[in-house]
Amino acid sequence: MRIVYYLLFFLCVTCGAHLSAQQVSPELQAKWDKENSLPENPLLHHAPSRLPDRITLVPASSLADEMAVIWRTDTTVKSSRIEIIAADTLTFPKENRRRFNGSYNVVHYKDYPMHYHKVIVKNLDRGTLYKYRVGNSPDWSPWHTYRHGNFEDTVRLLYFGDTQNGIYEHTTKIYKEAAKKFDNAGLAVYIGDLINHADNDYEWSEWHAATGDINTTLPVIATPGNHEYLKNLDGKKTRLSAYWTSTFPYPYEWDAGQYYMDFGFVRFIVLNSNEKLDAQAEWLDSLLNNTQQDWVVLVSHHPVFSGAKNRQNKGLQENWLPVIKKHRDKIGLVLQGHDHTYARGGFPERDVNKTNPSHPVFTVTVIGDKFYELDRQPWMDVAISHVSSYQYIELTRDRITYKAYSETNHLIDQFEINKPE
Repeated sequence: MRIVYYLLFFLCVTCGAHLSAQQVSPELQAKWDKENSLPENPLLHHAPSRLPDRITLVPASSLADEMAVIWRTDTTVKSSRIEIIAADTLTFPKENRRRFNGSYNVVHYKDYPMHYHKVIVKNLDRGTLYKYRVGNSPDWSPWHTYRHGNFEDTVRLLYFGDTQNGIYEHTTKIYKEAAKKFDNAGLAVYIGDLINHADNDYEWSEWHAATGDINTTLPVIATPGNHEYLKNLDGKKTRLSAYWTSTFPYPYEWDAGQYYMDFGFVRFIVLNSNEKLDAQAEWLDSLLNNTQQDWVVLVSHHPVFSGAKNRQNKGLQENWLPVIKKHRDKIGLVLQGHDHTYARGGFPERDVNKTNPSHPVFTVTVIGDKFYELDRQPWMDVAISHVSSYQYIELTRDRITYKAYSETNHLIDQFEINKPE
């Protein structure tokens, strides 16, 4: 009987359903329902329909010749299909369009279920511009444009901190400005806490609406924050939201949610700072021992070095920091969020050079409109309080160029890391 119970529990979690009334106390269910309620005056249509929405490009593996495309519909749509064609011609004749089929899984909001679709597009040519649409006749999405990355010489990316608050009203203009100003970027990195409440369907609608210009055109790398987790009555994290696992089906090493992606000469190592810190430290050390890429970029929600008052992460400093120090010559950047401020710097024992720092450089940033009080510390080279920002980063084999822009598009920080000869 116990085996049957755990099997049912596993199936419930993987399909995205809320735990049933027999498995969750009425008090806990009431807590989750309150967190997942709609605002008094919703700004957006949020319920699913037959028309595809929430379209997101996700690397299915180290970027070679394939890409996963994710989208949402209501449960009447049971086919998962994409049409794609090279966009170097004046027209898009049907006979030249390639079609791929995929699968879907069910995610349950408290008021309705929905289908999250996934299709793997294969045999993409590097550097080629494509047009694609998802759905099925007559319920197709608009055509979107995607250039499959060619990362032989330069890797260009946009990096965003926590959204969480002011998702649609505040951050939409910043995401759009970043996409417009740096339309040559080939990747987008999200640092977690995309929303405030893990299973709030309306908040996910706001995030997808705010980031749509980016997510439909750039491959997305993301790591979960603490707000992507459902929590019990004591505030302890219980499980990662099904919205996360359905939107971001990365090749996770195990259920702790870490993975890595190689884009040419850069290896992105994405860690889950919410759980299993010791096991991830062992995995990270083993992975870095065998990493030959010119640069490594670490991505984590919680920062190793905090940027705000009373928010030290001892677990990361005890488990991850020794590994980072051991492999410091390989690691260029450690991209982080969580502390709702802007700061960047390095090991406290470093030689301070604000414009040409030694690596690794640790960064903390936020794009939403919720801020914490800055706590200036020895690890910081630059620290700015109460500012929403986005970051543009270029990596070549011997140099990293980093620029941070405020919500008013003013350059607030920049530096270069040069690889020692």
